[in-house]
Amino acid sequence: MRFAYALLALSCSTVMAAAGDLPACDDASVLSTLSGRQAWAEAHTWKDGVTIAALDRIGERRLVTEGFSAIDRRYCAARAELTSARPTALYYVVSAGEGFAGYGWNVEFCLSGHDPYYVYGADCQVLK
Repeated sequence: MRFAYALLALSCSTVMAAAGDLPACDDASVLSTLSGRQAWAEAHTWKDGVTIAALDRIGERRLVTEGFSAIDRRYCAARAELTSARPTALYYVVSAGEGFAGYGWNVEFCLSGHDPYYVYGADCQVLK
């Protein structure tokens, strides 16, 4: 019985700590990951010649730490200045426990108007 209580306490503390482990929307490692992945996707998939030149107006839209999923998520938005000199909205989600082998965090992103396959729905709706 003590083992069950200890296991429950450990799992609860692990879940509670995950949101604290999520980097902020404006964390340098998150922004670097976004820019790098977008540049890779541009070079290998989209090939429209547009990459992220700068990001500003970065902010958190919401933080989800409870509910049906055990994965904590931080929903973020920013304005992306593109190399085409046309700014657009960037939506992204930082997820806990989604890194390599379930450790660390992961970022999924969508540039409004630059999701030709509608992976995240019309106008990045899934990540909003």
